[in-house]
Amino acid sequence: MTSDVIIDFNSVSKKFCRSLKRSLLYGLKDITTELAGCESRPGLRRDEFWALKDVSFKLHKGESLGLIGHNGAGKTTSLKLINGLIKPNSGFIRVNGKIGALIALGAGFNPILTGRENIWISSAVHGYSKKEIQQKFDEIVEFSEIGDFIDAPVQTYSSGMLARLGFSVAVNINPDILLVDEVLAVGDMNFVLKCFRKISEFKARGGSIILVSHNQFSIRANCDKVLWIEKGKMRSFGSNSEVCEEYEAYVADHDELSSSECSDGTIKIE
Repeated sequence: MTSDVIIDFNSVSKKFCRSLKRSLLYGLKDITTELAGCESRPGLRRDEFWALKDVSFKLHKGESLGLIGHNGAGKTTSLKLINGLIKPNSGFIRVNGKIGALIALGAGFNPILTGRENIWISSAVHGYSKKEIQQKFDEIVEFSEIGDFIDAPVQTYSSGMLARLGFSVAVNINPDILLVDEVLAVGDMNFVLKCFRKISEFKARGGSIILVSHNQFSIRANCDKVLWIEKGKMRSFGSNSEVCEEYEAYVADHDELSSSECSDGTIKIE
């Protein structure tokens, strides 16, 4: 991987199983196969589907990438693969830098521990010493704006409070790469704007960002490149304006085709 490529996502495929029982059985078989030094089956088995199929892109240092597509397209799966939460079935992912991730509400937080305790644990997991956490702690709490709730169990937090604390921890651990999922949509408008200002500052310092959002304004305002994924497959990858315009035209055409006018003048959604 060249020195300025911070993420190399190469021909990556990931499959899941719709049946929990079969998923556990397949998982056991796959572990056994891997331990035996054999290759797992490349195709789909009963009840399996491709969440991602042969998706590739490269992200360079200082670049920001937006992931767009309909619900279930494979955007969050891509983030989880980059963050190492799940493994690809084929292809490879190379990451050259420290990741700060906000993928799901409360991800990485212990619900019975307080916000204060979770900050310490999350920071320690990212390799910070006790002294470094002490130096960062007040900054994290101040940015999150959750006040006295910092000493309340995280399980008592609202979705907005979880997003506040999660983003504050992710962005203040000085990562090289920031992964941000749609979870910022649950915050109030003032905090969301504050987050995007922080993202702009992070980017200006040379940080790389991958942003998942259904908000085209957020994608256009914060991303240099855009990857459009549809039903697990890469539909388009390129400059912000080019891919966004292509996607918006597709959505508009799809909406026109999926609705028809009834004889009484009402609109029927098929």
